[in-house]
Amino acid sequence: MTPSRRRFLELSGLALAGVGGSPVAGGRKDSGRKESGRESAFDWPMARYDPAGTGHNPDASGPKTDVELAWSHGATDWFLGTSSPIRRGETVYAAGNGLVALDAETGARQFGHPGPYQSSPARVRSSVYTTDTLAVTAPSGVFGLNADGGVEVPVLNLSLGVERWEGPRSPGGGFFGANDSVTPVAADGSIYTAIPGTNAIAALDPNTGGVRWRRTHHEDDAVGVDFNRPAVKDGLVFLTNWPRQATAYRTDTGARRWQRELSEQLLLPPVATEEGVVVPSRNTVWLLDADDGTTLWKHDHEGNATDGAPAVADGTVFFSDEQESLYALDLATGETVWTTPFDGPASPVVADDTVYAVRSGFALLALDAASGEQRFEYRPSQVPLSTPVVGDGVLYATNRRRVIALAAAA
Repeated sequence: MTPSRRRFLELSGLALAGVGGSPVAGGRKDSGRKESGRESAFDWPMARYDPAGTGHNPDASGPKTDVELAWSHGATDWFLGTSSPIRRGETVYAAGNGLVALDAETGARQFGHPGPYQSSPARVRSSVYTTDTLAVTAPSGVFGLNADGGVEVPVLNLSLGVERWEGPRSPGGGFFGANDSVTPVAADGSIYTAIPGTNAIAALDPNTGGVRWRRTHHEDDAVGVDFNRPAVKDGLVFLTNWPRQATAYRTDTGARRWQRELSEQLLLPPVATEEGVVVPSRNTVWLLDADDGTTLWKHDHEGNATDGAPAVADGTVFFSDEQESLYALDLATGETVWTTPFDGPASPVVADDTVYAVRSGFALLALDAASGEQRFEYRPSQVPLSTPVVGDGVLYATNRRRVIALAAAA
């Protein structure tokens, strides 16, 4: 539903609150759902927590000794989740062949809607709706969803009016099958995302999905670039892609600030920090100057990291080498603080001096952030287990056909 159409219905007095988001303040308060627009110190509004991609919420806290299921929601027969959920206020959102919204305290379903959506959502405010928009990507393109749901149809176990807009679309499946769903980022009133199946990154309007700017790599090769989740900080979008490139764009215009050709082809998602931009690769981690891309330090390790993303918290970089170790590096110098045995890919997250890392999708480890000492290990009954997000003493994760909450064991 377009903004002009919603305005016409408002003036006509038609009660369509909830379909696409009510244009009337408070339009969902009689729905029985908790107000999803309420902010909380324990929010985790996008994958990797913040636009910078740090994977660290300084206000959150999780269990430290051992965990047990606080609740488990067998979402629907269509849900199949592998990407991290997000949390806003009292609502947990998870995507996987659709979108489900659950009560953060109990796991009770608030709404659900099947669709092509695969990435973790990124939550962004909208100036034409009373509820926020969730940006998600799919192999077919980028979509904007109503964070408060639409009109629930109990008999069909789905909601109508969840999808607000379709943004830029993919040109179709690639040579190797369906396109990857790159995780979008919400910052500065825009959505920053790679367009699946293209060599383009774009800034999108959260109200309509319209393109504010779009930049393309390797224009002579339609599908030759493999983008990672962008990182956004201080008016710049930092992007890494195969092969070898690290690039910074201005958030307002998309003008390129700088671009580096690094010594390794396979690069992983960047993290923007006060010290510079952390750029990991197969067996190297760089810290690049945010202003011009020059190398501040370079740390070589003996690993073979092909997946996952680093976390940065309190001056320390945490990452897996996918061979035998999880590392903690000093952000200022690149020197090793500690290593601990760990195999397989991971995207650690950090809260309250604790590092949470899922090893190869099947085991969640909690580690002391200062020493690397293991605090507990949890193995779910289903695999894979997504990277968790951290709330008020609780971890939330997707776990194949369900969404789970983990709390301290009694």
